[in-house]
Amino acid sequence: MTMDELLRSHDPARAVPDDLVHSPRAAATLARVMATEVSARPPQRRRVARFALAGALAVTGVVAAAPILGTDEAAIATWDAEPRPATATETAENVRHCAELTRIGPAGGRPMVEVRGNWVMTYLTSATGEAQCLRSTVLTAEYPDGEGEAMSGPLLPAPAADALATIGVHKTSGGVASGTQFMVSGRVGSRVTAIVFDTQDMKVRATVQGGRFAAWWPQRKPASIAGRLLDNTGYNGSPNPKVTITLDNGKTITTNIKDYDVNQ
Repeated sequence: MTMDELLRSHDPARAVPDDLVHSPRAAATLARVMATEVSARPPQRRRVARFALAGALAVTGVVAAAPILGTDEAAIATWDAEPRPATATETAENVRHCAELTRIGPAGGRPMVEVRGNWVMTYLTSATGEAQCLRSTVLTAEYPDGEGEAMSGPLLPAPAADALATIGVHKTSGGVASGTQFMVSGRVGSRVTAIVFDTQDMKVRATVQGGRFAAWWPQRKPASIAGRLLDNTGYNGSPNPKVTITLDNGKTITTNIKDYDVNQ
């Protein structure tokens, strides 16, 4: 068998008659498709996930799987639904660590650093990109810099005054010590004053500062299987919880976070 014959044997359209391919209707369809303008879409964000506790697995491309209905009371005990601002020392240390990890370059604007229990989330922006890092404050001999995860990508577009701009919820690769967490961040419209996520059978208040927002929560067992399914209804398997934003006039808007995803 010649190479040409071998390639033709794998052609899924080999059984289509030539007269059908060259028919006027087929030609018109091809012309219409070629003439259709391709709509522009925002670029997908480049994510850099580096989980220290799962580092050995990440090298081989294996992701630690968390149980669908797993309960992690230890993770809940080291986390707070209400964030607190970081101290000056915490801010300086975590900004340095996140910038080195993601190689974001010279930061621009005020960094956002929030603390929830034993974990710190950092949100940095530069002239051309942004980065988010989640890091444990519990330092051990095995993880002297704390375990955590980071991601980075291009700058998000500005949202409408009463909306958000985000890439949706990022599910961490998880691990034995800390379990799986969910991270979300992005830009807020000029009229947005508060953001609360209804997820994992919890109410999670995001930090809103300087035109940005950030929040994260650990995976836990919800009140019902239906609740868990609703919490994870989204695209490409990404969690899609309810989010309520409050505007400067007191009005609230509740929808799913995917409605603000710039990549949809």
